[in-house]
Amino acid sequence: MLNHFDIELTRVRTLSPSTRDFRFVRLDGLPVVFEPGEFFRFTFTDDVGDFERSYSLCNFEQDTESHMLDLVISVVENGRASRLLFNSTEGLKASVSGPFGRLVLPKPLPKRLFLVATSVGIAPYMPMLAKLEPALSADKVEVHFLYGTRDATELVYGEVLNEFADKYDNFHLHVCFSRCAPNAENQTQGYVQDQLFKLSLNPDTDHCLLCGNPQMIDDIYPRLKSLGFGVKKVVREKYVFAKDKVAQSDPAKASAMSEEQKRLLVEKMKLYQR
Repeated sequence: MLNHFDIELTRVRTLSPSTRDFRFVRLDGLPVVFEPGEFFRFTFTDDVGDFERSYSLCNFEQDTESHMLDLVISVVENGRASRLLFNSTEGLKASVSGPFGRLVLPKPLPKRLFLVATSVGIAPYMPMLAKLEPALSADKVEVHFLYGTRDATELVYGEVLNEFADKYDNFHLHVCFSRCAPNAENQTQGYVQDQLFKLSLNPDTDHCLLCGNPQMIDDIYPRLKSLGFGVKKVVREKYVFAKDKVAQSDPAKASAMSEEQKRLLVEKMKLYQR
């Protein structure tokens, strides 16, 4: 069900030199209902006016209350949202609508599940961990979590993921550094797409979720199709970092919708019509 509500920023933490997490609280006190992996549409206001951004919720901490929304955001040079959020303190208010998206756990779970992320594309997967625990405990699924960052300084939630991998023998963590050498057994140098295709993928038993860099997704998807993966076995969500350079200089251009914005509008209309 599509919801609309107001929120307020209550916490900001630095996770890496370029990444912070932002905790918002729902002002009406009602729970934030979503399926792990779904995203919400946030409307912010700066000195130019209102603008929207989409963020997946990263609510995975055990002390996270049901009326909270945790976001993981990397700074974008000249980014309008980055300029606002990375200079904000507690008390910033915004409005939210959602949830949206298809990047959720398949039902039923497949024999093998591949979660592939780059940078802050890790956000939608973190809430999935708790939901996967019963199936992992019962040995009903094998999960491969592939996470790509530039180097070790940009690795966020690494301790959480390593603890989870230590807890379950059928949860395999693959960390891929594009710009530095590995320093642990589950780390490699290179890209997640290179590591993914070393894992003997099988379209009859496997399901893939892809989230993050559009180039990564555009590289992986056709290769999966060539192996026989159908559209139901691969779900993609690209993280497109908006710079909004034209917001102040050319309002006409700023009002023109991108293909991604058009897609989101169509998805919203479908939800309204249900």
